[in-house]
Amino acid sequence: GEAAGVLFMQLFFAATGAAGSIRIVLETAPVLFFFSALHLSLHLAILLVLGKMFYRPKSEGGRSYRQSVWWNKLLVASNANVGGPTTAAGMATAKKWRSLIVPALLVGIFGYAIATFLSVFLGRTVLQALMAPPL
Repeated sequence: GEAAGVLFMQLFFAATGAAGSIRIVLETAPVLFFFSALHLSLHLAILLVLGKMFYRPKSEGGRSYRQSVWWNKLLVASNANVGGPTTAAGMATAKKWRSLIVPALLVGIFGYAIATFLSVFLGRTVLQALMAPPL
């Protein structure tokens, strides 16, 4: 089961990445590339600062800040938010964080579900406001 799952996940990543080209992105849309890099950096920074402020890990047997479990959870949650469930599960698998694979998938899928309904609601609301005749 696990070997087949890893194989199909790798095929998914290969098929997704095969259609992209960093060179073309850099030639045609450098502003979009740098905006995305800024957006992802700010997302991670805010997530880590808020995580540090609100989550107080218990003593974890002498583990360092970087090795503690809460750090891993925040990184996987960030990846699920930005890249979706498959990339978050891929990251958890690559880092050998086996206990975070299922939560990564669930957070990513719930993110898709929630964002879909919110975007439909916001899209309709904004479009109705834009299409309304001026007063």
